This record gives sequence, structure tokens and C-alpha cells, in this order.
Amino acid sequence: MTPNKLSPGYNLMWESSRMMLPDHREQLLKERRKQEEFQLPILDDDQLEEINRVIVKSIEQERTVTITYAEKYGTAEFWGKIQKVDVNEGWLRLKINDEDNLSLSFKRILQVEIS
Repeated sequence: MTPNKLSPGYNLMWESSRMMLPDHREQLLKERRKQEEFQLPILDDDQLEEINRVIVKSIEQERTVTITYAEKYGTAEFWGKIQKVDVNEGWLRLKINDEDNLSLSFKRILQVEIS
């Protein structure tokens, strides 16, 4: 005899709850995504000063930089020349190639190196 839902040891109370409501599923997925989000590290004064120094030097010498940037689920690296820095609004514009520019927030910059 093969076991079925009416066999002893099967839990009939939970048999009907194998499906989830779409709202519950979405809430579970949101919680998982939230746990996977990248936690932005707090940079100390020395690190911030080094980032500032490298940015100024790269602008003066018109050199290419590599910027390590914090995104939602991890870090990303961007290469290019710094075109403009807006200290009041807290961003810089990076020229990636002849056609593309990218604006990056100072708050999310983790590291800057001259390439």
C-alpha cells in the first residue's frame, strides 16, 4: 500500500497551505533582498582625505582614475577622467568614454586610485 494524505503520519492540517498568497510571497522576497543589500562602510577621516587628495591630483594632471563605488547589492568599479566636481551638491562627473558620462555621489565612493 502506498502512502497518501490520509495515511497515518501525514498532517492534514497543513495540506492546504502549500500555496502562498502573492502578497505574502512578495513580502518574503523583499525581506530576502533587504538582507542581501550591501551595507555601506563608514570611512574614517584619513580615508576621506586620501580620496580627496587623489581626486584633486587626477584633475590637476588630467589622469584616469579607478573609482570603487558602493551600489545597492555590492561594489562596482568605474574607470575614466573626472570632468566636474560639485562640492555643494556632493557629486562628481566621470567621463567614461567619448560619449558617456556618469555622475557619482561622494557618499557612496569607497576608494579612488589613479590608473
